[in-house]
Amino acid sequence: MATMDAAPPSYEEARNEGQTIKGLDPQPPRYSDPESQMPTPSEPPPSYESIYGRVKAAQLEADSKPQFFKKVMTIIMGTLGCTICLGIILAIPISMIVMGSVYYNDCPAEWRIPLYLIVGGSVGIIKNFSSLCQKLKNDRDNAEDENVKTTKVDSLLNCFLLAWFIFGNVVIYRTYGEFTPDKGVNPERYCNQTLYDYAFWLTTATYILLGSSCCCICFCGCLASLLGGEK
Repeated sequence: MATMDAAPPSYEEARNEGQTIKGLDPQPPRYSDPESQMPTPSEPPPSYESIYGRVKAAQLEADSKPQFFKKVMTIIMGTLGCTICLGIILAIPISMIVMGSVYYNDCPAEWRIPLYLIVGGSVGIIKNFSSLCQKLKNDRDNAEDENVKTTKVDSLLNCFLLAWFIFGNVVIYRTYGEFTPDKGVNPERYCNQTLYDYAFWLTTATYILLGSSCCCICFCGCLASLLGGEK
């Protein structure tokens, strides 16, 4: 009987030879290899920084429709478009001061019109800066919307601006058609046409903006009700 000159192959050698014959990689796949990783989606998930994502997040966080509506309005007021509107609102008081100062002595028919513009513009700038400082403070303290309270200074400024706006309505609209733009005809009834047109349309635009805001709020309310019903 023939004797074996060599020892039989070990288990590892036999397995490697078998895998080599079958054309397989002798080493098992490593999970760190790019080929062995799970495929990732080609597109990233929707970002909650977008307006739609923030609205959906507000829908999940809100406990009631009024709270959801309030959160939606807060999101809308924090968009870039509203930031631009705030810049415009800040520019309006400055223009009021400029117009009232330039034409201060050019409206004997109603000398309170330029005074109304100067005072209203000055207090408006103070109010805007006060609101801005309060907003920065709330952001720094990470205050929730429900815990944000209006300061006493802002309340006083709001009351004064409302009363002053009513005063401006009286002096502007009662002068409509009661003055002459020609100083030579009747100096006592003279009022600069540019000054009066500016004050008149600024006041009228406030009512137009108020009506548009009411329509926008109604639209947002309907949208919030529809989205809230899907919750």
